[in-house]
Amino acid sequence: MLNHFHSKLNRHNFQIKFGHYRLMMRHLIKRYVPGKYLERRNVENTKLSDASLLALMCLKVQYQVATWKKFYQLVNDVMPSLPLLEYSRFMRRCKNLIPFFQSIRNGLIKESNYGDIAVIDSFPLPLCQSHRNFRAVLFQNLADPGYNATKRKYYYGFKVHVVTDTQGLILNYELTPASIHDARAAPEVIENCPCPFVIADVGYVGKKLWQVFARMGYLLWTPYRSNMLHARQHNSRQLKKFRRRIESCFADLTRQGIEHSIARSPGGLQMNIEAIMLTHNLEIMGILQTSN
Repeated sequence: MLNHFHSKLNRHNFQIKFGHYRLMMRHLIKRYVPGKYLERRNVENTKLSDASLLALMCLKVQYQVATWKKFYQLVNDVMPSLPLLEYSRFMRRCKNLIPFFQSIRNGLIKESNYGDIAVIDSFPLPLCQSHRNFRAVLFQNLADPGYNATKRKYYYGFKVHVVTDTQGLILNYELTPASIHDARAAPEVIENCPCPFVIADVGYVGKKLWQVFARMGYLLWTPYRSNMLHARQHNSRQLKKFRRRIESCFADLTRQGIEHSIARSPGGLQMNIEAIMLTHNLEIMGILQTSN
């Protein structure tokens, strides 16, 4: 039915992973999720537990299934004994788990060994083909047209601003309209970052931003443009090498489908992003098996 599993071995691996991830999610929920989310009304009567849903959402990211409808059909085919909910109810339950993802991600970060250096950058999140940039109506008043300097083209959608440590662990992220400049979003993204030294690219160059970071207690380093005074002495090769670590993180997020979201609601979009971010961090920490 689907092109993901052509043998019983692949189906068996999926079932084993699901069982392992469900046990792991039970532990993470118990440890990091506040009681106000766990003690909600009629939670003991749910057919599918919160841990099972979180495990399924991580598997959806790892197996890179394009749509939630296809993934729902896949789970129904591979694990027919699982008390799966009706599709619309399944999606509502998944969206309601957004605070679970955030609580687990923040709890794990606080207990991680992230070092003193953070890296900040952004990547585009297009919502349509480029020829529809100025007539798209999806997420009106939230998304807008912006410019992707890497690909040198305009797009319609959002921009995801991310802060990571030098190992690629995502410490924080912020979603803004595509037209928002990186330097404008940087203070909000870096707020409460546990690392005092922040590395960025030339898009964050500017004395004003450096002063804002200094008032917040952070030391911002960016490479100078080649035509700037003392650029050769300032542009440390080692620091530029650290900055490129975030590009590897973005490559992993892209492979997991973050730039190809087909969500049609803010809740659905946030659910996809949170699931991908947490799955990425769990893989970096070695809690989940890598999808390779």
